[in-house]
Amino acid sequence: MDQAGQETVAIPVPGDPFAGAALSRLGHELRGPLAGIVGLTKIMGRKVADGATDAAQRARQLDMINNSATELLATVERIVALARAADARDRPEPVDCRAVCETAIAATAAAAREHHREVRLEAPPSPVTGLANRDDVRDAVTELLDNAIKFADGRAVHVVVRSEPPAIEIRDDGPGLAADEREQVFLPFVRGHAARDRGVAGTGLGLPLAVRHAHRCGAGLAVRTGGAGTTCTLTLAPLTPGR
Repeated sequence: MDQAGQETVAIPVPGDPFAGAALSRLGHELRGPLAGIVGLTKIMGRKVADGATDAAQRARQLDMINNSATELLATVERIVALARAADARDRPEPVDCRAVCETAIAATAAAAREHHREVRLEAPPSPVTGLANRDDVRDAVTELLDNAIKFADGRAVHVVVRSEPPAIEIRDDGPGLAADEREQVFLPFVRGHAARDRGVAGTGLGLPLAVRHAHRCGAGLAVRTGGAGTTCTLTLAPLTPGR
């Protein structure tokens, strides 16, 4: 256990994302919005057949169908992203760590506003560059930051760029990962106690996607957690001399 009272989490090596109970959990994620769409279309069909065509009620029901369809589409898109994360990437390239963090912060700005979080970026004045695939690093940081925003207890979430070695750290002061779920939450479609207890929407794919993006581009991912929060550190390979 380190000075902040956080313990290192053993992260499983990514395997087949649809192995074991994953398909059953996937079915559960898809069933909810599909059932909502089917149920509402049946109700609307019966009302039309009976001649009951209240315009305001019909508009509300169409809005509910749209919300369910949007939720379903978002889930499918993340499933596709999970499957694609197993594909080989192009050769590594120089990655500007600060620029990646700024892109991730912009991508999660809506979530930060929704959860009343302030994302604070700390970076050295000089550029910090590592060697990896830029898209993978960006996607991994975005997933980790989105997770921190959703589960922080305080207002601030910290994104820190470190130079020796090049690394990006995302730190929150949320409840941390419970001891009995620290490996499970890195499996696809598994949601932790905090997500269920707080009613936070999601598919249980954020952390698995972050792990796969990090693994694919050769970046190291370390996670430390405890009652004072969780710290995720993505470490990139340093540039070779003269690069």
